[in-house]
Amino acid sequence: MIRLLLILLLMMPSAALAAEPTFEATVMRAEVVSVLLSGDRAIEGTMGSATYQKLSVRVIEGAQKGAIIEVENNTPIVFAPGNVFYLHAVEWETGPMYAVGEPDRRWVLFGLGALFVLVTIVGAGMAGARSLLSLVVSFAILIFGLVPALSSGASPVPTSIFFAVLMLVVAMLITHGLKRPTLVALSGSVAALVVAALIAEAAVTLAKLSGFASDETVYLNLATDGMLNLPALLLGGILIGIVGILNDVSVSQVHTVIEISGANPSLTKREVLARAVRVGQEHLGAVVNTLPLAYAGAALPLILLFYGSDASALFILNREIFAAELIRTFAGGIGLILSGVIATGLAVMFVVRERHRS
Repeated sequence: MIRLLLILLLMMPSAALAAEPTFEATVMRAEVVSVLLSGDRAIEGTMGSATYQKLSVRVIEGAQKGAIIEVENNTPIVFAPGNVFYLHAVEWETGPMYAVGEPDRRWVLFGLGALFVLVTIVGAGMAGARSLLSLVVSFAILIFGLVPALSSGASPVPTSIFFAVLMLVVAMLITHGLKRPTLVALSGSVAALVVAALIAEAAVTLAKLSGFASDETVYLNLATDGMLNLPALLLGGILIGIVGILNDVSVSQVHTVIEISGANPSLTKREVLARAVRVGQEHLGAVVNTLPLAYAGAALPLILLFYGSDASALFILNREIFAAELIRTFAGGIGLILSGVIATGLAVMFVVRERHRS
């Protein structure tokens, strides 16, 4: 509770604060020098207990660099000497107050990221290197294009569609090059994205989703004085979330058509289409699990929370936090299937050169 209060104080102005705090003045990196006290204590309102610590820490980065501070650790994370974490500080009327924040995870993240890059390049060669470049560019478009546009009050739906299509174009051209199969796959992905957008927009409207399903949307609404259209922002998030999987399916199906036609040039377009559809059905049957399982994995703690509830399953699914994920999953799944079907048909029409049998 104390930690939450301190974080809230950092996020909003208060008459008790001497001046508007800056991030550099209120958030510092600190290293644990020693554990002064450690033990278990009961968690109020529950049958459980948590480890309590009193730490002596040295600030290694921030406004109070070099200072030795004693602070209580009320987080569920147990620290040891040498551990580094983020220390939150607030200047209060009675003096400075400190709270233990998140551990410093930068080296774990950098190390795992480097391993990901290495495995991608070794496993996929130059195609993997190009895909990594397209990933960087896509995130640049997201951070420096979509986010500022939405923050400035642009309409979330057309803005998200525009930037989603831009991400598809950039990702596919960088990864696969400017050639006919790429353009065919891109056409299938864009068509499927537009259909998925229309379906998702209708579902969000009919389901009367408010967009307030998570804590971050509440904070965002407060930070922007309620100027953002949160239901439309939810729809934009759905579209951005399915961009990558549309790319995967459409490109795979186009190249399936090319390989089938190349392996047996005597096949007619109808025969190539029939074989590509059979392959595509197996591919889509496997990939269709991707989105639901990805969302279920992200929401696993929430699922466990409701698992012990005596509420009916229909009531739980009707809650916005679940309904939004279901709409996200169904709309994404529809776009996924349509992407494969449309790309397959377009590839047979515009890539396969039918040779007449003698």
